[in-house]
Amino acid sequence: MDGIKKQLGINVYIQVVYSLAVVMEKLGSLTNALNMVKWAITNAPNNPKLCLHASRLYLKKGQVDNAVYYWKKVAGRENIGCFLYWLRGHRKGSLKEEQAYYGQWPHRQVEKERYYGNNNKNSNNTGLELLERGCTPEALKVFMKELEEGGADAILYFNIGHVLSKLNSHHKALEFYERAQSLGLNSIELFNNKGYSLFLLNRFEEAQTCYELARGLAPTDYGILNNLAACYIKTNQCDKAVKFFKKAIQNHPGDATLANNLAMCLETSDQKDEALKHYDMALQWEKKETNKKIIALNKIKCLITLQKYQEALVLCDSQQEEEHDFELWSIRGELLNELGKISEAAEYYRKAFGLTR
Repeated sequence: MDGIKKQLGINVYIQVVYSLAVVMEKLGSLTNALNMVKWAITNAPNNPKLCLHASRLYLKKGQVDNAVYYWKKVAGRENIGCFLYWLRGHRKGSLKEEQAYYGQWPHRQVEKERYYGNNNKNSNNTGLELLERGCTPEALKVFMKELEEGGADAILYFNIGHVLSKLNSHHKALEFYERAQSLGLNSIELFNNKGYSLFLLNRFEEAQTCYELARGLAPTDYGILNNLAACYIKTNQCDKAVKFFKKAIQNHPGDATLANNLAMCLETSDQKDEALKHYDMALQWEKKETNKKIIALNKIKCLITLQKYQEALVLCDSQQEEEHDFELWSIRGELLNELGKISEAAEYYRKAFGLTR
């Protein structure tokens, strides 16, 4: 194969592979065609013809997010309007979502997944009940048995993907999400969950596309806006992240998690004074003491970068020490050292490194 490439030259070889992909598509072998086009793109990443063809093939396979991902390479990051227009129309005839279940949002940047009730009338809800009780491996066994018995449908594929993701099998989860998409399921829940798995696999641009599509279907959704902002941070678009965190706070005033995340983002954008204001808001709104301490530590670190050591130390001293509070001890040691209190600083450094009993 390498010898043929050298003889033909890479550009000619790409054209040959592309022509074979067109033939494969006409024969109905979309996966083979797509693999060939994607190989061509790795060798000619700025070729608009190849990217648009990959987008069209993904659309044929029902994977709207991947179609948009390749389309954006040609049209730009901002221009996904026509895809959202198509998706809204498509969604009207898609699977019903009345039985959807929603998980609780955790205190971190990336949202955990959502899952569906069972859409197969001939099956029971044992898998879902096990999932709700936290018996994840057992739920997977039930769903897989149902699949083996011929109960395959888009929602079953979706729920299997969700369970696999909870078991940290994100590559496998993506396979089942894509199977669900091939049967016409392109919903908020699917884009949210697929984006979650992609994010945890460090495939941030693809995750971002999922959340952008989800936002098109649910413009004010708390979790979607939060997740999208997290992706913008990872793809070095902090200005956009700030915008979406602010929008999420407008829709959910009094939410400490969002205020903390916005503060962290502002700090990353070198807007540290503004970040402090939002840390204060988060501390005011948060009721749970463990979360309040996390926010306080974030604020202390921000104060240190501004060289406001005395103010940071006062806040540090107000935190209740725990048995193995290594982070707090380390920060206090750093502050005391900056303030010239060397012997006290040394004591807390020893505690932070576990050198005292």
